[in-house]
Amino acid sequence: MILVAHPVGNQNVRALLHALNQRRLLHSFHTSLALHKDSVLCRLPVVGKECLRRTFDQVDGALLHSYPRYDLPRVLCDKLKWYRLTQRNTGIFCPEKVYSHIDQASANFLYRTPRKPGQVYGYDGKCLGLFSAARDMGGIALNYEAAFGSIAYACRELDHEREANPAWRASIPNLSDDTVGRQTAELALADRIIVASTFAKRTLAEHGIAPDKIAVTPYGAPAPRVRHEVNVRPGARLKVIYVGALTQQKGISYFFDALTLAAGSVALDVTVIGGDYANGRNQALNTELKKYQWFSSASHEEVLRHLLAADVLVLPSLAEAFGLVVGEALAMGTAVIVSHNCGAADLVVDGVNGYVVPIRSADSIAAHLVELAEDKEKLTAFKRNAVLSAGGTTWERYATEVMDAILGQP
Repeated sequence: MILVAHPVGNQNVRALLHALNQRRLLHSFHTSLALHKDSVLCRLPVVGKECLRRTFDQVDGALLHSYPRYDLPRVLCDKLKWYRLTQRNTGIFCPEKVYSHIDQASANFLYRTPRKPGQVYGYDGKCLGLFSAARDMGGIALNYEAAFGSIAYACRELDHEREANPAWRASIPNLSDDTVGRQTAELALADRIIVASTFAKRTLAEHGIAPDKIAVTPYGAPAPRVRHEVNVRPGARLKVIYVGALTQQKGISYFFDALTLAAGSVALDVTVIGGDYANGRNQALNTELKKYQWFSSASHEEVLRHLLAADVLVLPSLAEAFGLVVGEALAMGTAVIVSHNCGAADLVVDGVNGYVVPIRSADSIAAHLVELAEDKEKLTAFKRNAVLSAGGTTWERYATEVMDAILGQP
């Protein structure tokens, strides 16, 4: 039996939970808030929509354990724009407080429960207490999903940005020394490490983790959607989209620089979807967002509709262990341009369904945008190839590969 702990339960967590529950291998799931859709909380104003995102109808209710003391106030404060209370590392309801509370609560549960699991499954920066408790008791295997790859590697790239790109400092995530130290300790305890990409594996290997301790299991993507019309209309503006948090870790300034360069040669229709990490404090970002269609948030289905309408997704990440939106874009028949530090570059066949470019290279991105805008036959081929290349990775396959890795199956 396997105990799983994660603060919110994102898509990869849900896929694993569903598979474990189906096979009767799930010991328990520990999170900030775990509901079923008929819960009264899902009908409340302000927080009801967020509560719907915390429903786990695919998991037996008796296996769900909630610890909402810090996370519910965090959600409410963000809705009310009381950002000082949720500021990373320092706010009373900051994400780090949420992670620490759930981690300690799940560790306490592990000590108390008379029915011990044979394994635990934790996530980077969020399971040191749980792992320490399991190691104290002995006889429990420790599985660790490094969803961010090496946090120390990301810090190195972001430190470079603070010096090289000071106008965008407000959009640089604050990854504290405590966060790095926490992951380092978790990695040292883990028996098996799961990552989603060869990039993430490389960043961990660069920081001393033995490669044979790491299993690569790519995240899933939706089934390909066949477009009514894949051909690109001659003379049409190139429809460019960015989806993701508006942070410098995702290379957001280089995206806008590339648009400015490309717009000098071709006509672009640009959509940006993502929350502003700086909460309006980055004037350079504010100026750029006024030029384009920007949605600060969108449901998953809305994101897929925007991808379906787009020609090319651009994701110039400086350090991203995967990038789920890349697989979603390919499934929608959207060409992609990603950096080689985006883990989902594993899904891109350079020059076939998109391009892989160096980090911090607005020139390369712009050149490819101009090329695709001017060569409609190539763009049409890329979009068709995107659909053909999608579908190889599914959430069911991801969960199966994770279970094979942690259960010792070939």
